[in-house]
Amino acid sequence: MPLHEGEIWGEITQASLDRLLERKGVSREERGTMFRINLSEEELARADAWRPKNANFQITKETGGRIARGIADLNPLYLDEGYAKRSNWGRLLAPPATLCWTETVNGATDGFPGCHTIWRGVEYEWERPMFAGEPIASRSYLTDAQIIDSEFAGGSAAVQRYETEAYNLDGDYIGAYRTSWHRFSRNKARKSGKYAGIERHQWTDDELAAVWEEYRTHNLANRRGAEPLYYEDVEVGFEVPHIIKGPITLTSKIAFEMAFGAGGWFVGHELAMQLWEAAPRLPIRNEENVPEPPVAIHWTNERCQTYLGMPGAYEAGFERLNWFTQLLMSWYGDHGMLRKLGLAFRGFHWQGDAVRLFATVTAKRVEGDRHLVDLVIHTESHPRGERTSEGTATVELPSREAGNVVWTAPVKEAK
Repeated sequence: MPLHEGEIWGEITQASLDRLLERKGVSREERGTMFRINLSEEELARADAWRPKNANFQITKETGGRIARGIADLNPLYLDEGYAKRSNWGRLLAPPATLCWTETVNGATDGFPGCHTIWRGVEYEWERPMFAGEPIASRSYLTDAQIIDSEFAGGSAAVQRYETEAYNLDGDYIGAYRTSWHRFSRNKARKSGKYAGIERHQWTDDELAAVWEEYRTHNLANRRGAEPLYYEDVEVGFEVPHIIKGPITLTSKIAFEMAFGAGGWFVGHELAMQLWEAAPRLPIRNEENVPEPPVAIHWTNERCQTYLGMPGAYEAGFERLNWFTQLLMSWYGDHGMLRKLGLAFRGFHWQGDAVRLFATVTAKRVEGDRHLVDLVIHTESHPRGERTSEGTATVELPSREAGNVVWTAPVKEAK
């Protein structure tokens, strides 16, 4: 990536901000060669009727299954085609949080060359689910960017915000995904020492046994499945049975990230060489002085200590979005649907942390024919007990009194 006048590699500058803001509001639909999908002639003909003309994203059945296994959410709506066909949905669902992967650009690669990226927050809204194997057409926009004061970043950081819209090939709106990103100088963050006092937890066998038991009694035992949860049966103040994830390991992070490929950087050997030749300043150096992509900062404690001055590697944020969909879908079962989810990232989940996810019902309301339930959600790290993220969610439930359902699979006409 060439630098322009006034830009400094790895630093937050006004010149980089000004150049980035030139792209504000510009629709960006190209995902690059690593993300393109091949469509049939029929699908291409349908896409020609509207813009964007070409689908640029798809969660295949295999990818959806890998994601489900990567987050350890074995919901049969993602994995069992026969089960999914018998449900109201009529086909396999893509895990809801994968709507985030329809974005074509975000703060991890756009603007401020050489600066590190962490998330500040996300917002989802779903008009309807994404289905496995369904071609998607999406477009992303930079909505705002600014420079702010930041103690962690050694004085100043940048905030970038994006919005992504997703459609099917008939132009039907699927949903939107909005993000806020924190950009900063790695060198200045390393020197700030903000997280110097944090120590990673060393687990005893008895502590691990208690986590495994919590998996059995909460994560595995509380999935509602095909039994409907009706709007009328939900009370304000109800606490959704929590779930636990972790302790976070290198393997758990790789299990999740390999499902989709870490934004096109999850490559090795000659493909890695071609990536470094195209973007020679992109990689960091590992313990053997070999180039690796910036996402590798999440994989070892040593790299985070060396490049960011952090106590260890950390979960990237994408995982906890999927953990929340598991928490909520396990509670409301096959007949409900996520409508909104918003999350602010308040802290890191360090390698070795366990994480509990919570949700509490705060309100109920009817909008048209939709029976909606609002919740507050948050995560807590263990053993430190830090509240690491906070947000809200809205789900739609079937109504017993109104006799309505959230979704009915379309009936195919006989040929």
